[in-house]
Amino acid sequence: MIQSGDPTTSKALFHELFDPSDIQQLQDAFSAAVGVASVITDPQGVPLTQPSGFCTLCNTIRSTQAGHENCLRSDAIIGSPNPLGPQIQTCFSGGLLDGGASIMVDDIHVANWLIGQVMLPDADENAMMAYAETIGAEPVAYREALKQVPRMSAERFSQVCDFLFINAQMLSGYARKNRQLTYE
Repeated sequence: MIQSGDPTTSKALFHELFDPSDIQQLQDAFSAAVGVASVITDPQGVPLTQPSGFCTLCNTIRSTQAGHENCLRSDAIIGSPNPLGPQIQTCFSGGLLDGGASIMVDDIHVANWLIGQVMLPDADENAMMAYAETIGAEPVAYREALKQVPRMSAERFSQVCDFLFINAQMLSGYARKNRQLTYE
């Protein structure tokens, strides 16, 4: 599989294939309708769109260098290509549940559509609090932000991720057709 290793190339290809304002509108509506955070990134996890519905906890985590680096690494893995369905896992940064689907054009991995920032009802909040110290986040603000994270069952989140995967597949198909029309 050919992967675009250069974030500049990924961003240029993404903006060549899609109208950024249309994609942002789709992402914002998806996020609001299903109650998850959402962002579209390049294959390395660098955002191509503005975040939709990000929770305060994730903004707190991403404000630290260690947290930000863990988020990028997690985003790249969660968005890695999987033709069989969405990737679903606990993020490497904070322990929230995340999902992703790749946007592909033929064999080129153009982008990752990532969602999540939800907590399972039985999540271990003490373990999640320990992460605040690991990354150097302010513990009181971290605890308050943790209380605000939306909760969702694993089954419901899986359904949302399936919906995400279908949307990403459709975008991949539209991008493939746009690219063919451009060449013609």
